[in-house]
Amino acid sequence: MSRIKVAIIGSCVTREAFITRNNPQYKDVYDLGPLAWQTGLVSFLSSPVAPDVAARIEPGDKVNEHGARTMGRDIAKSDRAELEAFAPDYLLFDLYSDVRYGLARIGDATITNNPNSFRKTDFFAAGEGFTTLHMANSSAEYVPLLEAAVDELVDWQQRALPNTTLVLNCFRYSSYYRTSTGDLEFVKYRGDQKRDDLYRRLLRENDRYDSLYRSITARHDLRTIDNRDRSYHSDGAHPYGISPWHFGRPFFQDFMADLDRMVLGDALTAARSADELAAVSS
Repeated sequence: MSRIKVAIIGSCVTREAFITRNNPQYKDVYDLGPLAWQTGLVSFLSSPVAPDVAARIEPGDKVNEHGARTMGRDIAKSDRAELEAFAPDYLLFDLYSDVRYGLARIGDATITNNPNSFRKTDFFAAGEGFTTLHMANSSAEYVPLLEAAVDELVDWQQRALPNTTLVLNCFRYSSYYRTSTGDLEFVKYRGDQKRDDLYRRLLRENDRYDSLYRSITARHDLRTIDNRDRSYHSDGAHPYGISPWHFGRPFFQDFMADLDRMVLGDALTAARSADELAAVSS
């Protein structure tokens, strides 16, 4: 049996299910293809930035090589063509970048307002030639854009990738992280009011995710991986820092187990359908 082809539109909350630190044997089953990394769905479905403007958005010294590649792909919208060429069996996506980063409008195009790349550029620092939008203070405007983007995503998948299954990763941020000495809450409740206020604001985004999941699944009959009824810790030793979205291994092990069950169930259904068709034809 050939490996299952998987691709991702999303962030660490989905991508890190497919690293050996969290799931050592995943490569035995899955062939991980293109990754539209930290790309919001509104940006993913947008037209490319005009070439003359794109040429002015230079990474500069503050953006590392990985960030420069991510931003370049987001500006050029090259991810869709790569996904179409790869034709994954399953296309996983999450809403992290739309909720956490927001968007930037540049002419007729939209890109992800990524703090790891675009916000570090001289173009962004100049503050001209673009406008930004974030769900935290403009949800009435942003949510319809995101819902429309999901509509377009489903339509694009049905036209360009008819044999691909879309899967929405319904995650929530963790309220605590685990270290070698025990579990610690992100909100300490004493000693650092500024820090506590920051994490309270972040954790309130969970309500926004929940609302978006309800809206999206009401609009479309999407497959989901949804373990919001379980409590997961963040990784107190995560290589990219401790945060409510840098989950520990159990989150990704459960994610992979759910995906495994989905893939196996689909394979069994396909096999039964083939047997029934053969019986009718004989």
